[in-house]
Amino acid sequence: MLTAVRLFLRRLRAFFVRDFQLAYSYRMDRFMRIISVLLVVTTLFFISRIFATVAENQAAEWRQPLAAWLTGIAVLSYFMTGFSSLANAVRAEQQQGTLEAVLMTPIGLPTLIIASSGWALVQATLYSSLYFVFGWLFFGVTFAGNYLLALAILILTTLVLAAIGILSASFAVVFKRGDPFALILGTGSALFSGVFFPIEMLGTNLQNVSQILPTTYGVSAIRRVLISGAGLREVQGQITTLCIFLVVLLPFSMWVFSRAVRRAKREGSLIQY
Repeated sequence: MLTAVRLFLRRLRAFFVRDFQLAYSYRMDRFMRIISVLLVVTTLFFISRIFATVAENQAAEWRQPLAAWLTGIAVLSYFMTGFSSLANAVRAEQQQGTLEAVLMTPIGLPTLIIASSGWALVQATLYSSLYFVFGWLFFGVTFAGNYLLALAILILTTLVLAAIGILSASFAVVFKRGDPFALILGTGSALFSGVFFPIEMLGTNLQNVSQILPTTYGVSAIRRVLISGAGLREVQGQITTLCIFLVVLLPFSMWVFSRAVRRAKREGSLIQY
């Protein structure tokens, strides 16, 4: 057991160091991403001064529109990294012609999935936190809530989206391009999960769409905890829904990914892109 843990950690470290060194070599990209976060926060601050009057008639967390936007965007960007990291890693290995070599190693699928996403999630954590830091530093945005509870919900929702991301990676392994999961989940989450405006402003039919997106429950629960100071009991419904998503999606997505890899190996298409 101890040997297996050490082997897993060595493999995780190897993937992490590789991805870190690659990302670190692009210093201008890091600088521009930080500046882009600051520009977004500044833009939202001025828009929030117009939106504040409308927000008074919405849920409590929307009475502070800047805090609601910063929370929504930061959390969504983190969620989408969890969703897309494995699929992006698969496409990068395809472009470099190394996917077949990686999948032919004795690395198990769970190890591959975790290791491929490790650096991306660390990097997303750093950039997502900048929304809160810049909001507090320049515009006095503060949050009062149970940070550990918010973190637990963040991890839970990220796991749910990572399960969907495994389905996206499975599509990339077999069909290479034209992934429908990225389009549906990415666009749907941005428009219908309450990131930019309360879902109550949507019509009845579109509100039904928001109910099938796990991001809706994650963003809402984290926002209620951080802005409204809600406790575990107040967000228990959202947490339960997310747990149901995870129990259903995770084993199913793992099964689909293993089938996709076996099919690609059988067809000899791992080196194609």
